[in-house]
Amino acid sequence: MKLGTFMMPLHPPEKSRTLCFEEDIELIVLGDELGFTEAWVGQHHTVAWEPIPANDLFIANVLPRTKNIKFGTGVSIIPQHHPANIAVRLAFLDHLSHGRIYCGFGQGGVPTDWGLFDLPDPKTQGLMTLEGIDMILKLWAAEAPFDFRGNYWRIRIDDPVPELGIGQLLKPYQQPHPPIAMSIVKGESMAARTAGQRGYIPISTNLVPFSTVARQWEVYCEGAEEGGQPPPDRANWRVSRSIFVGDSTEEARQHCLNGSFARSYDYLIKVLTSLNMLPLMKRDPEMPDEAVTPEYCMDELAIVGDVDECARQLNELYQVTGGFGTLLMIAQDWDDKSKWRQSVERLAKEVVPQLP
Repeated sequence: MKLGTFMMPLHPPEKSRTLCFEEDIELIVLGDELGFTEAWVGQHHTVAWEPIPANDLFIANVLPRTKNIKFGTGVSIIPQHHPANIAVRLAFLDHLSHGRIYCGFGQGGVPTDWGLFDLPDPKTQGLMTLEGIDMILKLWAAEAPFDFRGNYWRIRIDDPVPELGIGQLLKPYQQPHPPIAMSIVKGESMAARTAGQRGYIPISTNLVPFSTVARQWEVYCEGAEEGGQPPPDRANWRVSRSIFVGDSTEEARQHCLNGSFARSYDYLIKVLTSLNMLPLMKRDPEMPDEAVTPEYCMDELAIVGDVDECARQLNELYQVTGGFGTLLMIAQDWDDKSKWRQSVERLAKEVVPQLP
């Protein structure tokens, strides 16, 4: 089992933004030292709990502080950027990292972000996302002159001057391009199906029960068959979980219930409720909404306990899902830095060695 992190990140709104970013950097540097294989960094423009607005800039800052860990945009939100801008920035980042880059693409799910960029309805944004990905792939492969016409963008270079290098776009370091991933939230997920059809890396969310994660893989495989892709390899599947490893299971539970860990789940519950998506979190669809509490999320969605209890829960996740290749630890706020650093170290050194 490989180990990485998925960094939304999650920080209380009242906390210093500078301190939040410094902690996020420290986590990735620590992960690199502990053998984490990858770190995925999120992007939001109007969300105080998830405050990184430019994941490529964050990655560029952390790159020279690390040696081996790879980085992924988790995700580059296509409708909020011009595809040409995404293409050249990610190609540039790929060169700066000597190929330590994954490209996660998606459409985003925050209504205030949609309003900030005057975006259309979510269904249309989904279509924009697919068109944008196709445009980016064309830009990484094409030589000018070209004229790419879509429903949402037109990208062209009409009169290149090859002898002067004018009209020449930067191509990625990795050829033909960095590996592409899509984040998967729902069980019956269009993102899972699309990722399967196109052969992209699937990244399963931390917000759903184990059984829903298992269904995401089934939908991904259905998509792969529909798209004529080879049978998917579970080793390429990333599964995300919020994890805290304490001195004892009771101590771990109390720390999480009385700190920013529980507060982050309270935030996520309210966000999903506002979007009519709270059923995603439910183990049983018939559960009343008020039963979905931070304590319920800790028990049903997160991995919390001592070393052996966390290993037991993660082995159960592995069995229920049928197996996956990389466990992505959700980056939580370090309300007690020493406890969180110790948790990360225990996860890497004592828990993961007990997994398949």
